[in-house]
Amino acid sequence: MKKDKWTIDDIDDLTGKIFLVTGANSGIGFEATKVFSSKGAKVIMGCRNLEKAKGAKEDILSEFPNALLDIIQLDLTSFKSIKEFSDKVIEKYSKLDVLLNNAGIMTVPYGSTEDGLELQIGVNHFGHYYLTLNLINLINKTENSRIVNIASIAHKYGNLKKNTFLYEKGKRHSKMRAYAQSKLANLLFTYKLKEKLEKQGSKTIVLAAHPGVSKTNLGSHIKGGSVKWIQRTLSLTIQSQDRGALPGIRACTDKDVISGQYYGPNSMFEFKGDPVVVKSTRRSHSKELQDILWTESVRVTRLDLHL
Repeated sequence: MKKDKWTIDDIDDLTGKIFLVTGANSGIGFEATKVFSSKGAKVIMGCRNLEKAKGAKEDILSEFPNALLDIIQLDLTSFKSIKEFSDKVIEKYSKLDVLLNNAGIMTVPYGSTEDGLELQIGVNHFGHYYLTLNLINLINKTENSRIVNIASIAHKYGNLKKNTFLYEKGKRHSKMRAYAQSKLANLLFTYKLKEKLEKQGSKTIVLAAHPGVSKTNLGSHIKGGSVKWIQRTLSLTIQSQDRGALPGIRACTDKDVISGQYYGPNSMFEFKGDPVVVKSTRRSHSKELQDILWTESVRVTRLDLHL
């Protein structure tokens, strides 16, 4: 694991660049949006809740009055919403330098997306797959463009079981296993997308990052006495959300990145620390699992990579 020091002071001027951040109104997405806009980039804020997005925009403008922020509604539980969002982005912008697939949900009650998918895999993977494929031509024609997917250390406990992708009423369900699967899917998608783009001659860089254990609202659904000891333990290792945002921010902006890299914190089992290149599990590099996920993603979304 590389032990180097990197801060937002290392980011070059981003004036003229267009960034798109999903889930930009809270957590590490908000922190990333603030940093990108402070460096001169125009940031498209893809957010489900417009009121919260407007509040986040006002907060950023109060600190950086010249920030360039464009709120467009995006609901990752709905392919219809994702398509409408993508169409608006393509209509308004002639390029897209960085797509940060950041939005996510964690250990929510078992439920269904608008299109019949289990919520966590539906939002965390399929929603971002569908968004990325809808925007891929815009991204691909942009020089030095990047796609960055936010994963999690939870991917280490994930496995891929395609029979769990669809919501089934009354089915037994583990919220943590579903979350871990969705985060493994983020990495399987990252590595397969990199491979496919390179085979088609694309210069777009594809990366992943994880925030370690950060103080955001992502884990708000983790409740109950059985996990209180975990929460107390994590309180000793948890880092602020602005620190948790740094691996993703570095992946989006560091000029020395190499496609396929995975960024995370460098200390305490990757719970916290400075953003560096880290390793993901052997399972995340499984060609078999990557192919299974890609095939299912094409079947579910009816979108494939054709540059």
